[in-house]
Amino acid sequence: MVKMSRLLKKRTAYIIIGISIACLILGPIMGLLFDKMPIHDKTGQIIQEDSSFRITNAFAQPVTLSKDQKLIVEISEFYENTTVTIKIIAKSLYDREYSLNSTLTGSIPGLWFVYSEFGWGASPTGSTDDATALTLPNDGNYFYIEFMGHRYQDSLISWPGDYYIIVYGTNSGPASVLDVYFDISIKVDGPGETLNNLLVIVGALILVAYAALALISILKANYLR
Repeated sequence: MVKMSRLLKKRTAYIIIGISIACLILGPIMGLLFDKMPIHDKTGQIIQEDSSFRITNAFAQPVTLSKDQKLIVEISEFYENTTVTIKIIAKSLYDREYSLNSTLTGSIPGLWFVYSEFGWGASPTGSTDDATALTLPNDGNYFYIEFMGHRYQDSLISWPGDYYIIVYGTNSGPASVLDVYFDISIKVDGPGETLNNLLVIVGALILVAYAALALISILKANYLR
Protein backbone atom coordinates (compact mmCIF):
# COMPACT_ATOMS: atom_id res chain seq x y z
CA MET A 1 0.00 0.00 0.00
CA VAL A 2 2.84 2.38 0.80
CA LYS A 3 4.53 1.66 -2.54
CA MET A 4 1.23 2.14 -4.36
CA SER A 5 0.66 5.46 -2.58
CA ARG A 6 4.13 6.68 -3.53
CA LEU A 7 3.60 5.60 -7.13
CA LEU A 8 0.34 7.54 -7.32
CA LYS A 9 2.01 10.59 -5.83
CA LYS A 10 4.81 10.39 -8.43
CA ARG A 11 2.31 10.03 -11.27
CA THR A 12 0.30 12.95 -9.94
CA ALA A 13 3.47 15.05 -9.70
CA TYR A 14 4.46 14.18 -13.27
CA ILE A 15 0.98 15.06 -14.56
CA ILE A 16 0.88 18.40 -12.73
CA ILE A 17 4.38 19.37 -13.81
CA GLY A 18 3.65 18.20 -17.37
CA ILE A 19 0.51 20.34 -17.56
CA SER A 20 2.44 23.33 -16.24
CA ILE A 21 5.27 22.90 -18.76
CA ALA A 22 2.76 22.40 -21.58
CA CYS A 23 1.06 25.69 -20.70
CA LEU A 24 4.41 27.51 -20.59
CA ILE A 25 5.41 26.11 -24.00
CA LEU A 26 2.02 26.52 -25.67
CA GLY A 27 1.63 30.14 -24.52
CA PRO A 28 4.20 31.67 -26.92
CA ILE A 29 3.19 29.26 -29.71
CA MET A 30 -0.49 30.18 -29.46
CA GLY A 31 0.51 33.82 -29.19
CA LEU A 32 2.32 33.64 -32.53
CA LEU A 33 -0.37 31.58 -34.26
CA PHE A 34 -3.19 33.92 -33.28
CA ASP A 35 -1.30 37.21 -33.27
CA LYS A 36 -3.08 38.36 -36.46
CA MET A 37 -6.40 37.10 -37.83
CA PRO A 38 -6.67 37.16 -41.65
CA ILE A 39 -9.86 38.62 -43.13
CA HIS A 40 -9.05 38.84 -46.83
CA ASP A 41 -5.96 37.89 -48.85
CA LYS A 42 -6.05 38.10 -52.63
CA THR A 43 -3.43 38.39 -55.35
CA GLY A 44 -4.87 39.81 -58.56
CA GLN A 45 -8.01 41.25 -57.01
CA ILE A 46 -10.22 42.54 -59.85
CA ILE A 47 -12.52 45.55 -59.95
CA GLN A 48 -13.87 47.55 -62.88
CA GLU A 49 -12.63 51.01 -63.81
CA ASP A 50 -16.09 52.49 -63.32
CA SER A 51 -15.53 51.81 -59.60
CA SER A 52 -14.21 55.39 -59.40
CA PHE A 53 -17.66 56.66 -60.26
CA ARG A 54 -19.89 54.02 -58.70
CA ILE A 55 -19.25 52.92 -55.14
CA THR A 56 -21.33 49.81 -55.77
CA ASN A 57 -18.58 48.57 -58.12
CA ALA A 58 -15.64 49.30 -55.80
CA PHE A 59 -13.88 46.72 -53.67
CA ALA A 60 -15.46 46.93 -50.21
CA GLN A 61 -14.39 44.82 -47.23
CA PRO A 62 -16.27 45.27 -43.94
CA VAL A 63 -14.36 45.05 -40.67
CA THR A 64 -15.35 45.51 -37.03
CA LEU A 65 -12.76 46.80 -34.58
CA SER A 66 -13.04 46.41 -30.83
CA LYS A 67 -11.25 48.55 -28.22
CA ASP A 68 -7.49 48.75 -28.88
CA GLN A 69 -7.78 46.42 -31.88
CA LYS A 70 -5.72 47.31 -34.95
CA LEU A 71 -6.51 46.85 -38.64
CA ILE A 72 -3.56 46.04 -40.91
CA VAL A 73 -3.72 46.33 -44.70
CA GLU A 74 -0.94 45.50 -47.14
CA ILE A 75 -1.72 46.62 -50.68
CA SER A 76 0.25 46.84 -53.92
CA GLU A 77 -0.51 47.64 -57.53
CA PHE A 78 2.00 46.95 -60.29
CA TYR A 79 -0.28 45.88 -63.12
CA GLU A 80 0.02 47.65 -66.46
CA ASN A 81 -2.11 50.77 -67.07
CA THR A 82 -3.93 50.55 -63.74
CA THR A 83 -4.14 52.98 -60.82
CA VAL A 84 -5.93 52.29 -57.54
CA THR A 85 -6.86 54.36 -54.49
CA ILE A 86 -7.65 53.04 -51.01
CA LYS A 87 -9.83 54.67 -48.33
CA ILE A 88 -11.26 53.54 -45.01
CA ILE A 89 -14.70 54.87 -44.10
CA ALA A 90 -17.31 54.29 -41.40
CA LYS A 91 -19.98 51.68 -42.16
CA SER A 92 -22.76 54.22 -41.63
CA LEU A 93 -21.28 56.46 -44.33
CA TYR A 94 -20.73 53.51 -46.65
CA ASP A 95 -24.33 52.36 -46.27
CA ARG A 96 -25.63 55.83 -47.10
CA GLU A 97 -23.37 56.37 -50.09
CA TYR A 98 -24.02 52.84 -51.36
CA SER A 99 -27.75 53.51 -51.40
CA LEU A 100 -27.01 56.61 -53.53
CA ASN A 101 -24.38 54.81 -55.66
CA SER A 102 -22.11 57.81 -55.10
CA THR A 103 -18.85 58.78 -56.79
CA LEU A 104 -15.73 57.92 -54.79
CA THR A 105 -13.29 60.39 -56.34
CA GLY A 106 -13.18 63.10 -53.70
CA SER A 107 -16.81 63.25 -52.61
CA ILE A 108 -16.52 60.64 -49.83
CA PRO A 109 -13.95 61.57 -47.16
CA GLY A 110 -11.76 58.82 -45.77
CA LEU A 111 -10.66 58.37 -42.17
CA TRP A 112 -7.07 58.88 -41.04
CA PHE A 113 -4.64 55.99 -41.15
CA VAL A 114 -0.86 55.70 -41.03
CA TYR A 115 1.26 53.94 -43.63
CA SER A 116 4.77 53.07 -44.77
CA GLU A 117 5.99 52.30 -48.29
CA PHE A 118 8.15 49.25 -48.98
CA GLY A 119 10.01 48.01 -52.03
CA TRP A 120 10.37 44.31 -52.68
CA GLY A 121 13.57 43.30 -50.90
CA ALA A 122 14.39 46.91 -49.99
CA SER A 123 14.26 49.06 -46.86
CA PRO A 124 11.19 51.21 -46.12
CA THR A 125 11.01 54.43 -48.11
CA GLY A 126 11.04 57.45 -45.83
CA SER A 127 9.19 57.33 -42.53
CA THR A 128 5.66 56.55 -41.44
CA ASP A 129 3.13 59.02 -42.80
CA ASP A 130 -0.60 59.61 -42.44
CA ALA A 131 -3.39 60.08 -44.97
CA THR A 132 -7.14 59.78 -45.53
CA ALA A 133 -6.66 58.27 -49.00
CA LEU A 134 -3.71 56.68 -50.76
CA THR A 135 -3.22 56.37 -54.52
CA LEU A 136 -0.76 53.64 -55.47
CA PRO A 137 1.85 53.87 -58.21
CA ASN A 138 2.33 50.71 -60.25
CA ASP A 139 6.05 50.50 -59.53
CA GLY A 140 6.19 47.21 -57.67
CA ASN A 141 6.22 48.76 -54.20
CA TYR A 142 3.66 47.88 -51.58
CA PHE A 143 2.12 49.88 -48.75
CA TYR A 144 1.66 48.81 -45.15
CA ILE A 145 -1.32 50.51 -43.51
CA GLU A 146 -2.42 50.57 -39.86
CA PHE A 147 -5.80 51.85 -38.71
CA MET A 148 -7.64 51.93 -35.37
CA GLY A 149 -10.43 54.43 -36.08
CA HIS A 150 -8.60 57.73 -35.67
CA ARG A 151 -5.14 59.19 -35.25
CA TYR A 152 -3.26 62.10 -33.64
CA GLN A 153 -0.32 63.05 -35.88
CA ASP A 154 1.38 59.70 -36.59
CA SER A 155 -0.11 57.99 -33.51
CA LEU A 156 -3.18 55.78 -33.73
CA ILE A 157 -6.21 56.29 -31.48
CA SER A 158 -8.65 53.45 -30.86
CA TRP A 159 -12.22 54.17 -31.97
CA PRO A 160 -14.12 50.87 -31.86
CA GLY A 161 -16.75 50.47 -34.54
CA ASP A 162 -17.72 49.14 -37.96
CA TYR A 163 -15.73 50.23 -41.00
CA TYR A 164 -15.26 49.53 -44.70
CA ILE A 165 -12.00 49.30 -46.62
CA ILE A 166 -12.71 50.76 -50.06
CA VAL A 167 -10.51 50.37 -53.15
CA TYR A 168 -11.34 51.90 -56.53
CA GLY A 169 -9.32 52.55 -59.67
CA THR A 170 -8.98 53.17 -63.37
CA ASN A 171 -7.37 51.52 -66.39
CA SER A 172 -5.66 53.86 -68.86
CA GLY A 173 -5.23 51.20 -71.52
CA PRO A 174 -7.51 50.52 -74.50
CA ALA A 175 -11.16 51.44 -74.06
CA SER A 176 -12.13 47.78 -74.26
CA VAL A 177 -9.96 46.90 -71.23
CA LEU A 178 -11.94 47.64 -68.10
CA ASP A 179 -10.32 45.44 -65.46
CA VAL A 180 -8.28 46.96 -62.64
CA TYR A 181 -5.99 44.64 -60.69
CA PHE A 182 -4.29 44.95 -57.32
CA ASP A 183 -3.01 42.75 -54.50
CA ILE A 184 -4.39 43.15 -51.00
CA SER A 185 -4.05 41.48 -47.60
CA ILE A 186 -6.29 42.47 -44.67
CA LYS A 187 -5.78 41.39 -41.06
CA VAL A 188 -6.83 42.43 -37.57
CA ASP A 189 -5.19 41.92 -34.20
CA GLY A 190 -6.10 38.48 -32.87
CA PRO A 191 -6.28 37.02 -29.36
CA GLY A 192 -2.65 35.87 -29.50
CA GLU A 193 -1.31 38.12 -26.76
CA THR A 194 -4.21 37.26 -24.44
CA LEU A 195 -3.75 33.51 -25.02
CA ASN A 196 -0.02 33.78 -24.46
CA ASN A 197 -0.40 35.67 -21.19
CA LEU A 198 -3.21 33.41 -19.95
CA LEU A 199 -1.36 30.14 -20.61
CA VAL A 200 1.91 31.42 -19.17
CA ILE A 201 0.16 32.66 -16.01
CA VAL A 202 -1.75 29.38 -15.61
CA GLY A 203 1.44 27.34 -16.08
CA ALA A 204 3.37 29.47 -13.60
CA LEU A 205 0.56 29.34 -11.01
CA ILE A 206 0.37 25.56 -11.27
CA LEU A 207 4.10 25.27 -10.62
CA VAL A 208 4.01 27.70 -7.71
CA ALA A 209 0.97 26.01 -6.17
CA TYR A 210 2.50 22.54 -6.51
CA ALA A 211 5.82 23.71 -5.05
CA ALA A 212 3.99 25.30 -2.11
CA LEU A 213 1.97 22.12 -1.46
CA ALA A 214 5.11 19.96 -1.71
CA LEU A 215 6.92 22.22 0.76
CA ILE A 216 4.02 22.08 3.20
CA SER A 217 3.93 18.29 2.89
CA ILE A 218 7.66 18.05 3.62
CA LEU A 219 7.36 20.36 6.65
CA LYS A 220 4.48 18.33 8.04
CA ALA A 221 6.33 15.07 7.56
CA ASN A 222 9.54 16.23 9.20
CA TYR A 223 8.80 19.05 11.64
CA LEU A 224 5.12 19.15 12.47
CA ARG A 225 4.54 15.64 13.78
